[in-house]
Amino acid sequence: MKLYFVSRNESKIEEITDMLQLRAAKAPLDIELMPVRENVQEILSPALEDVVRLKAYEAYRLVHHPCVVEHGGLFFDHAKDFPGVFGRIVWRSLQDRMTAFLRDGDSRQAVARAYLGYCDGRRIHIFRGETTGEVAQAARGEYNRNSWDPIFIPRGSTTTYGEMGMAEKRSTSPLIKAWELFLTELDAATARDRGRET
Repeated sequence: MKLYFVSRNESKIEEITDMLQLRAAKAPLDIELMPVRENVQEILSPALEDVVRLKAYEAYRLVHHPCVVEHGGLFFDHAKDFPGVFGRIVWRSLQDRMTAFLRDGDSRQAVARAYLGYCDGRRIHIFRGETTGEVAQAARGEYNRNSWDPIFIPRGSTTTYGEMGMAEKRSTSPLIKAWELFLTELDAATARDRGRET
């Protein structure tokens, strides 16, 4: 099965390719990831699910095949839904100064969320992965990955996503969690289809 992933984010494409290769090493995997490096329309909405739903619709119109899109955000507990879906925009403008939104005494707790949208041509299916953690005092690690990675420390770790290699990040990545939910559902749907054929 060819699975079209519409994204221009090379880090996310690399992360998903790595995950699929690991799954294939454990058991046969009838999925060929087909990255489509195109931009699709993103609405300015604080609701991640709404953003992903429209992206999935636009992606299907672009490729005319069942396809997947993703959008994520970092949500500071103390700042309600900020920066949320606007994290990439804020990061491009401020980079590590994003941490300055939290003052001394403010909670540094945060949640990293990733929403996956899969459009099969009839319906749009949404899958969510999330990881709790905290905002670092200052950015640490690579800046050329997923925008706010250098300021997010997942629970149970002392390093930011920006400092982690792919193998270390894999166990807590909200993107991987969303994809795992999606692939589980895809496997179940495939099994149901085979059952109808027999």
